[in-house]
Amino acid sequence: MLWLWSARWSRIVTRTAAVVVLIVSIQPAVGQSLDGCGLPLPGGADRDSGLGERTIQNRQGQRFLLAPSLTARHTTTDNVALTPDGEKESSNVSEIVPAFTFCQNRPGLRTQIDYRAELLYYSDDTNRNDVRHQLNASNTAELADNTAFLDLDAQFDQRPLSVSEAFGGNRGLDTGNTEDVLDLRASPYINQDLGPAGSMQARYAFETTDHEERKDRDTDRHIGSVRLASPAAADPVSWLGSIRSERIERDESSASDETSYLDNAFVELGYRVRGRLTLTARSGLETENLPDGGYDRFGSEYWEAGGRWSNDRTRIEARFGKRFFDDTYFAAINHRAGRITGNLSYQEVQDVRADEDNPEPDVALSKRLNASASYEKGRSTVTVNVFDDRADFIRSGEERDRIGVDTRWRWQFQPRTTLTPSLDWQQLDDRNGIDNDIYGARISLTRLLSPEMQAGVTLRREERDSDDPSVEYRENAITLEITRVF
Repeated sequence: MLWLWSARWSRIVTRTAAVVVLIVSIQPAVGQSLDGCGLPLPGGADRDSGLGERTIQNRQGQRFLLAPSLTARHTTTDNVALTPDGEKESSNVSEIVPAFTFCQNRPGLRTQIDYRAELLYYSDDTNRNDVRHQLNASNTAELADNTAFLDLDAQFDQRPLSVSEAFGGNRGLDTGNTEDVLDLRASPYINQDLGPAGSMQARYAFETTDHEERKDRDTDRHIGSVRLASPAAADPVSWLGSIRSERIERDESSASDETSYLDNAFVELGYRVRGRLTLTARSGLETENLPDGGYDRFGSEYWEAGGRWSNDRTRIEARFGKRFFDDTYFAAINHRAGRITGNLSYQEVQDVRADEDNPEPDVALSKRLNASASYEKGRSTVTVNVFDDRADFIRSGEERDRIGVDTRWRWQFQPRTTLTPSLDWQQLDDRNGIDNDIYGARISLTRLLSPEMQAGVTLRREERDSDDPSVEYRENAITLEITRVF
C-alpha cells in the first residue's frame, strides 16, 4: 500500500531501537563525551560539505548528541529501472528523508543509533511510490568494572536479491531487485587479567539474519570463543591460545542441510629474534565441511608459520601454512605516516554465505583481498579502495569471483564548498557463470549554507556490460539535494 510498509518489520525495528535506548537511559550520566560519535547524512560521501563533523564540534559539551535532520532531494534519471537501452524509462523522483542520530559516549557505555525513512514519489508513475527505512544501532555496555561487557547491534536496510539482475547504488532507482533485510547481534563477553599468566577473553555471540522475501537465506549463528594471551611484557617468548566454535542454523525453508559448523582451535608460540621482529608458529584443529553436507568437527589438523614486525608507523604480519584444502596464506599491513594512510589484508576462511551472491546458504572457502590508501594534503583528500573476493562453494561446487576498485577525490576548494568526483568499477562472475562489468562515475558539488544546512548537486552515470544482454543498462542522472540539521 502507498506510503505504508509491513507492520511486522515496523515492530521489529522499533523494538530493537527501544532496547538500545532503554540501556542508555539506565546508566549514570557522568563523564559524557561526543568523541567517537558520527553523524551520517543521507547524501553520504558524495555530498559531504562537513556538515556532520561541524555539528558534532558545535555540540561538544552536551550530555549526548541528538540530531534530527530533514532532507529534500530530487532526481531526474533517464533509466529508473536500469533496463536495456530499448526498454529505458525516464523518471522524476522526489524524496523527503526525515532522519535522526543519537549518540552518547561515557564511562561504561557507548551508544550510536542512526535512523532514516526515505519517502519516494515518482511523478511519472505513482505506482512506484514507496517508503524505505534504514536503521543502524550499536551499543557497548560495561556490566561489571573492567570485566563484563555487552555488545548489541541492529541493522535494517535494503539489499539486492540477485547480482544476476540489475541493481544500482542509488536508492531512488526502482529495479524490483531488492528486499528488506534485518540483522541482529547480541554478544556478552568477559575480559580477565590473569597476572603473569596473561589475559583471557570469553565471548558468546548470537547473530540472526531475517530476509523479507528469500526466507531460505535466513540464518541464526551461535558463536562461542575463549582466547588466552601472554602478558604484554612477555619477552622473548610469547604465546596465544584460542578455541572458537560457530553453529549456523538455516531456515526450515532452505533446501540444504539445516546446520553447519565452523570450528577452530590453535596454540601459537612467538619468539622475538631481533629488535621488533617476532617469528610465530601455530598448530591447530578445525572443522572440515564435506560436499555431501556432513562435517568432521575439529577433525582436520593444520599448521601455520610466519612473523610480525611493527614500529610507530607500520605493523606487518604474515603467515604461510597447510590446511585441508591446500596451502594457505595470511597477510595484514597497516601504515600511517604523515599524509598517507594505507591498509592491506588477505585471508582464507571458511564461511557460510547467504547473500545476493548465493541463492542458498552454503559453506564456502573464501579468499579475500582488501586494500585501501588515502592521501591528505591541505583541503584535499584522495582515497582508493580495492577488493578481490573469490569463493569456492563446497556443496554446490560453484565458484564466484568479485573484484573491484573505487576512488574518490574530496577537494574543499573554498571554506564552505566541496567538489567530490569519484569513479568505481567491479567485475563479477555470477552463479550462472556470466561475466559482468559494472561502472560508475559521479561528480558532486556541495555548499555549506549555514552551520545547520547544506545543499548539493550530483551528476552521475552508471552502466553494466554483461554476457547476458538482458541485464545490461546505461543510466544518466542529476540529483539536487538540501539538508537541514536541527
